[in-house]
Amino acid sequence: MSYTFSRRDFMKYSAVAAVAVAGSSMFTGCGSFSNPNRPFGTYNKEADCKLTFSGKSGGFLGIGGTQDYLVLNKGGSYTSSSGTLNLEFTHYPISEGTGITAPHYQLKYVTDDGNHYVTSADGSLTSTGGDGLEINKEAHAKVTVTIPTNVKADVEKAKAVYIQYFPRHNALGKDNDTYGDVYATWDITSLFKPTT
Repeated sequence: MSYTFSRRDFMKYSAVAAVAVAGSSMFTGCGSFSNPNRPFGTYNKEADCKLTFSGKSGGFLGIGGTQDYLVLNKGGSYTSSSGTLNLEFTHYPISEGTGITAPHYQLKYVTDDGNHYVTSADGSLTSTGGDGLEINKEAHAKVTVTIPTNVKADVEKAKAVYIQYFPRHNALGKDNDTYGDVYATWDITSLFKPTT
């Protein structure tokens, strides 16, 4: 009996293995199978929600390298009376040029008439984090969103509410410009729903 593989068999089984490994992320943590440049997770305030851009640094062809990660830490809260959302993040970058200042985050909420955002542009969103994160070292940020009074009711009744993180900001050196094709999203709708 021969144990040789044809090139076609090798490619077929390699593809199956790659899909199996990628698909396994659907069953762990809060993440779901998605575009590696746009990881997505559903947050539960009782547990950390860890995502990754699937980037690796070091090792041989990425094998044995260091994996990046982005964590929305457990314990997030929203206080309706003040319209204040408090979240804590842990970031572990593996490439230069990332940051966790306020412009790297935005609150996105979805209503019947489309997507809307609360950003740092008017001071509604603040962060304790900095820019120029050191690679292969954890960085922490506390993000506070004070939802403007004129949209507070819309956010609280929204179909969905998300917090988004853009690792590299100011692609063109402007505060309102990001590398918009790479970002992480956490569904935080549960923080805005009253517990029963």
